[in-house]
Amino acid sequence: MDAKSSSFRGDINGLRAWAVVSVVLYHFGVFGFSGGFIGVDVFFVISGYLMTGIIAKGLSDSLTSNNKFSVLDFYVSRAKRILPALIVLCGFVLVLGWAILLPDEYKTLGSYTLSALGFFSNIKFRRESGYFDPASHENLLLHTWSLSLEWQFYMILPLVMLGAWKIRPKISTLKIVVLLWFVLSVYWSLTITPHKPTAAFYLLKSRAWELLAGGIVYLWANNLTMAESVRRVIEGVGFLLIILSIFIF
Repeated sequence: MDAKSSSFRGDINGLRAWAVVSVVLYHFGVFGFSGGFIGVDVFFVISGYLMTGIIAKGLSDSLTSNNKFSVLDFYVSRAKRILPALIVLCGFVLVLGWAILLPDEYKTLGSYTLSALGFFSNIKFRRESGYFDPASHENLLLHTWSLSLEWQFYMILPLVMLGAWKIRPKISTLKIVVLLWFVLSVYWSLTITPHKPTAAFYLLKSRAWELLAGGIVYLWANNLTMAESVRRVIEGVGFLLIILSIFIF
């Protein structure tokens, strides 16, 4: 968890584990995990929940203390968490590619590495082939599309929330703005997918609603008080929906 988060969340870490395992088993073609790619969607919701929480808490705290929320600090915090591992990964893949790839293939790998480190690989891959196309299976950095999309979301979210906060410093304002953005993104997703499914899959415009769904959960339900039995039922239904998605999609 981020240093600015209030405490370690074992439940969220558990969801991360489900997401990782489902995606890995999907890519290895394990029987029954035909929908394992939805692990990425789970990650998006988790990410939206956490990032919205960090920003909303930072803005709320600024009302009662001299610690103003800093967009730059938010960006730096994200970069510190993401870039070291990404740089190591790209370096390893480049070394491996030098040993096993043909010159033209290595040149392509170089362009993929550049797009991954520049956080625009989702835009680049969208112009080449679909995520599920056979050609994409040979892309050693295919998975970086989701990281690029998340980074783009991280760049925009604090600006949108801070702008709304300056107009009216209330959590209710953030709720309205996030909900409107969510509705727009769902609309774009439904509109674009039938005609341009690859673009709808890769681009933030039609994917943001998944991250914003996490934000909605934080803003509306984070402090919601429920009986333990109700919480368990909701948790069970949530896991059931994830499992059904993995095995049925």
